[in-house]
Amino acid sequence: MRAMTTLSLLIVILTAPGLRAGEGLSPEVLLPVHDGRDAYMPAAAFGDGTFLVAWQAGRIGPGDIREGLTFTGDLVACRVDKSGKPLDEKPLVVSAAADLQERPRVASDGKNFLVVWQDLRNGKDYDTYAARVTPDGKVLDADGILVCGGKGNQANPRVAWDGKAFVVVWQDFRSGSFYEVYGGRVSAEGKALDPGGVKLAAANGAKHQRYTPAVASTGEGRSFVVWAGGHGRRADAGGVFVSDGKPAGSVAYKDVDTRGHGPGGPSNPVSLAASPKGYMAAWRTSAPISRGNTGGKSTAAVLGADGALKKRLFLAGKSHRPHETDVAWDGASFVGVWYEFMTAGRGTKARPHYAVHAARISPAGEPVGETLAVAGSQPTPACYAAVASDGKGTTLIAYEKHPATGDVPIKIGFRMLK
Repeated sequence: MRAMTTLSLLIVILTAPGLRAGEGLSPEVLLPVHDGRDAYMPAAAFGDGTFLVAWQAGRIGPGDIREGLTFTGDLVACRVDKSGKPLDEKPLVVSAAADLQERPRVASDGKNFLVVWQDLRNGKDYDTYAARVTPDGKVLDADGILVCGGKGNQANPRVAWDGKAFVVVWQDFRSGSFYEVYGGRVSAEGKALDPGGVKLAAANGAKHQRYTPAVASTGEGRSFVVWAGGHGRRADAGGVFVSDGKPAGSVAYKDVDTRGHGPGGPSNPVSLAASPKGYMAAWRTSAPISRGNTGGKSTAAVLGADGALKKRLFLAGKSHRPHETDVAWDGASFVGVWYEFMTAGRGTKARPHYAVHAARISPAGEPVGETLAVAGSQPTPACYAAVASDGKGTTLIAYEKHPATGDVPIKIGFRMLK
C-alpha cells in the first residue's frame, strides 16, 4: 500500500495545457519511464479486467557517431486498471534483447496478453517476435519467441485473438523485390504454430506491393486482414479473411482513389477494429514526404461483416490530416484516435505542434458527439496515439507526451474515455 501511495505521488496528473478537457475524458496520467529512456509508439489492449500499455524504451544508446551508433530499444509495459490507476511502480521488461525492439502491438485472449513487435536482434533485418504477459504482471516469454524470421524483413506486425489462437500479421520482404502480407498463429500457450508464415496477400510486382496489414476478429477462429499498398501515389488496398490460419476469401476495394486519397499509396498504415456486425478501418492522410498532404476523400471507412465497403467517412472535418490512426470498439461505437499537425497563432507568431484527437463513430459510419482534443500543445506536443476498450464503454487512449525541455524524457501519457 505504501509503495502504491508513493507511486501516486510521483505520477504527474494534469489536464493537457491549452486543450478543452472534452466530455468523458479523465485527467492525463504519465506512466513511469524505463531506465531513464525516452518512450515511443505505445500500444494497448484490454483483458481480464486490466489494460496493458506497451511501448519502445529508447532508440540510440550512448556513443560517438564517428565510431558507429549503438541502438538500445527495449520493449516494456505497464498495467492500468479500469479506473485509470497505474498498477506498476516501474515498467515490466517484455524484451531486453540486443539491438532494437520496435512498434509493439497488443491483444488479449481474455486470460493473457500477447505483445508483438519488429525485432532487429539478428543485426541485419527485422524479424517478428512476441511475448505473453499476464494480467498480474508476469512476463511469460522473456525476450520473446520468434513468430517468423528469415530472409528480408518481417516487419510492422499486428495481432488479434480469433477465439482459438492469436493471429499475427506482418509485411514481408522475403522475395527480395517487394513486400507481401504474411501471417502466423501463436497459441495461448505461447507456441508459434506457423513458423514459416502463411502468405495472405501476394504482391502484383514491385509497383503493387502490400504494406502494413491490420487484423481484427469477431471470434470462432476467423479474422479479417486489411492492407494498403501501391506505388508512389497510386493507391491499392484490399482485405482477406483468415480461417484457422489460412486464407479464406479476399476482398478488393476497386473504388479506391488512384491519386492516393486512401487507403493506399502514402496513406498506410491502416488500422482496423471489429464490431459484432462488421469492421471499421482508418488510415493516414498526411503524407510523410513532398508537400505534406495526400488530399482526402475520406480518412476511414465502415465495412460490412463480409468486408465490403459500406461507407467512407471522416474521423474529423475534411481539413484534418491524421497520422498513425488507431481504432477500437467500445461496445456501442468505434473510437478512432490519431495525431495531427496543429498551429497556434498566425503568421510570424505561428507555433506548430502535434496534438492527439479522438472521435466516436457509429456502426453506420456517423459521428457520435464532437471530436475530442485529447493531448498536445505547443510547449508539450503529443503524438502516436493508441486506443483500447473493455467493450463496455471504458476506453484508454495512450500517446507519446513530449516535454517542454530536452532534459526530461519523453513519457507515455494516457487518458480514460467513458
